[in-house]
Amino acid sequence: MAHSSKILQCAFVLVLGITLALGIAAKPVPDSPQAELKLVLSSPTMMLCLGSPLPLEMQLINQGDREVRIDKSELWTGFSYGFSRPDGSGGGGGEASSWISDRDVVVLKPGENYVSSFQYQLAGSFFKDAGGYVFKTNYQHVSSNEITFELYDCNPQ
Repeated sequence: MAHSSKILQCAFVLVLGITLALGIAAKPVPDSPQAELKLVLSSPTMMLCLGSPLPLEMQLINQGDREVRIDKSELWTGFSYGFSRPDGSGGGGGEASSWISDRDVVVLKPGENYVSSFQYQLAGSFFKDAGGYVFKTNYQHVSSNEITFELYDCNPQ
């Protein structure tokens, strides 16, 4: 009798646990307002000399039905990129981050957009070779589209 009582208690706890888990899982999790953002990345030039900065423009568009707060200090802090050389070889992308000390907050109402510009310094060992590169940015886990550009050796020796 004691054994069957323990089995009933375990079964009750198991059923209660499953019921609670299903109830919690069924509750909708509120979406982050940032999930309503669309990031559109562009550059006025797609051909650059080695060592030149890449001029970038990012348009953040609120496609949702709630206001979205944009912390300008978090813009231009995450990047990913990759390359392909003229000989067909290439490599996976890297990631970098930058820091902008502007602590302003922009509030986007539904349908509004905000445009920000930035000069990305194509320095270091990753951008040392001529060839085609891909580049994108992100803001609070929302990725932009990918742009492509070419680096040329404008001063061959």
